[in-house]
Amino acid sequence: MYSTSFKGLPMRQWCWFFCLVGNICSGRPLEIEVSAPSAILMNADTGSVLFEKDAHTPSYPASITKIATALFALDHKKAPLDRPVTISHESLKTKPAKGREYPSHWLETDGTKMGLMKGETVSFETLLYGLMLVSGNDAANAIAESLSDTIPGFVEEMNAYLRSLGCKNTQFRNPHGLHHPEHYTTAYDICLATKKALTIPKFKEIVSTLFYTKPKTNKQPATELRQFNPLLKPGRFYYPNAIGVKTGYTSAAKNTLVAAAEHEGRTLIAVVLGCEKREERYNDVRHLFDAAFAEEKKRRRLIASDHLFTRQVEGAKLSLQAALGKEFFIEFFPAEEPICKAFIHWDIPTLPIKKDQRVGEVRLIDQEGKILKKEDLLAVSELSPKFFFGLKQKFLRRWNSFSH
Repeated sequence: MYSTSFKGLPMRQWCWFFCLVGNICSGRPLEIEVSAPSAILMNADTGSVLFEKDAHTPSYPASITKIATALFALDHKKAPLDRPVTISHESLKTKPAKGREYPSHWLETDGTKMGLMKGETVSFETLLYGLMLVSGNDAANAIAESLSDTIPGFVEEMNAYLRSLGCKNTQFRNPHGLHHPEHYTTAYDICLATKKALTIPKFKEIVSTLFYTKPKTNKQPATELRQFNPLLKPGRFYYPNAIGVKTGYTSAAKNTLVAAAEHEGRTLIAVVLGCEKREERYNDVRHLFDAAFAEEKKRRRLIASDHLFTRQVEGAKLSLQAALGKEFFIEFFPAEEPICKAFIHWDIPTLPIKKDQRVGEVRLIDQEGKILKKEDLLAVSELSPKFFFGLKQKFLRRWNSFSH
């Protein structure tokens, strides 16, 4: 039987003590090769990074920019889904030729569009589906212009919002991702943005949708929008655990992809940037997901069930002894073992203390101060006050009741 002692602390005081065990940190990144020059794999719930390759190197993102546009519109602007948006001429302006300098949000003739027309009125929800399913650059501009005074103004606000999320190496010049030399992000930054986006139910619904019917408008009949992401559709690159998110391509950015997958309650996000070939991006994320989901969860005991914690309590005849009564353990996947420490947090009740009465708890804390797990500490035996201390307590209780 093991024991840990603490002395000289008064009753009813909440106290932090030095950790009971040292840093728990032996996570092993996944050993896998990817063709992408920049990549990352992250747990969408915890933010743990399971794999990274030049994940903080700025790169051109292409259409995965649209993840940030949808996130900013839904999370920060909070536009109603049924809000009508009338498409302006500005949203549809197109560069007449390449090689000349035009506003960075102007469309390109060979860029992807959902087919909006000037003066057409559609719902904000329809624009979101056009943005994420068919990668509509026109939808991106329409969303931006409808939510800010100007499209550049929307992008400026979006950049500030992304910085608030921790995206420190991101600068966007338009809401759609068409190439601009000053439009860039990193695998890590866009992964952070996607992590936030996946907490929004509507975003998750949209990026996992295979078909969406764009309702009839004042300009066009109803049309069907089809999901482009082949990870979601039966075929060569189909991945059964995939839940989205977005593909991208420009000649400068090459092939980019942000993908998310769920397996047994675990959601992972993979990002690959700069792939030379289209199929490489799908193969890379599939390999990353397969390697992570093949891991078996490990269990590490931190404190034995018979470990005794001992401390002095003011006015008590004996020292207080407390125990958990069961093992204190942590479960984790090898590639994302958390950096954490176990602490004891006393909460001593007024004497006398009964056997099995709660006297505190053991907490497992990660680097950010988040409580990963906690268990109650229970008194091993009854603890009575000293005779004169007990008389003092009775006197004070009677005096307080009399004075009131």
